[in-house]
Amino acid sequence: MKYSMSNMSIVNISLPGYNAGKYLRKSVESIHKQTNTSSELFIIDDGSTDGRIDFLIHVTDGRIYLMKRNHSYIATLNYGFSISCGKCIARMDFDNKMFPARLGEQVTVFEADKDIMIYVSYMKRMGGENVYDSGLRGTIGLFANTLLLSNLIVYLIVIIRMDYLRTSQLNYQLEYIYAEGHNLWAEVACLGEVFYIISKSLLEYYISEVQVSCVHNLQQCETAGRIRNETLNFLIKNCLKNVLLI
Repeated sequence: MKYSMSNMSIVNISLPGYNAGKYLRKSVESIHKQTNTSSELFIIDDGSTDGRIDFLIHVTDGRIYLMKRNHSYIATLNYGFSISCGKCIARMDFDNKMFPARLGEQVTVFEADKDIMIYVSYMKRMGGENVYDSGLRGTIGLFANTLLLSNLIVYLIVIIRMDYLRTSQLNYQLEYIYAEGHNLWAEVACLGEVFYIISKSLLEYYISEVQVSCVHNLQQCETAGRIRNETLNFLIKNCLKNVLLI
């Protein structure tokens, strides 16, 4: 599966993963069932050793591309950004399943308002009724302060405007590994951007043994705490600057 940079679609789906191949077939099947068909799928294997992705070698769908890399998760995530040339990039993991309307609904709001850079939705836990639901909906502006309480933007269900990522030179940072998405959203928030929440579940997620939140929970919590402190310092400095200008 070779990718030509001349290809162009509305959505590029970046699907990186490490040793979670036993879930991947269902994930790919859910992408095939999307009502929005103007998409391409980049499956980026981050040096897996479980041998569970070999079935992809025989996949002939011209919209699916398989890339194999040495194990370096942050570099693999940024590689997904670098090869995407669609209008937006959608993120998910090996062990997720999209509901059929996910891309269609997100692209509808994406096309409707070009001032919004990030689009998310609620999501549902696989095999249960639990829904990850922030209680918010619609356009959310000046959200740096809300990140002090919780990370409202779950990377599994996000789509981002690619021209914005490139213009702002935003990437995942190695020093924030295990909470790299949280840090990316904090950077976006501190730039004064807004995001949009679709108030319905558009993805199912597993609680699996290979998830970062399970394997590296302590490091994730420590890094998230550091991001909150940095965001708070930004807000304090910004507030003081505004007071001095009055």
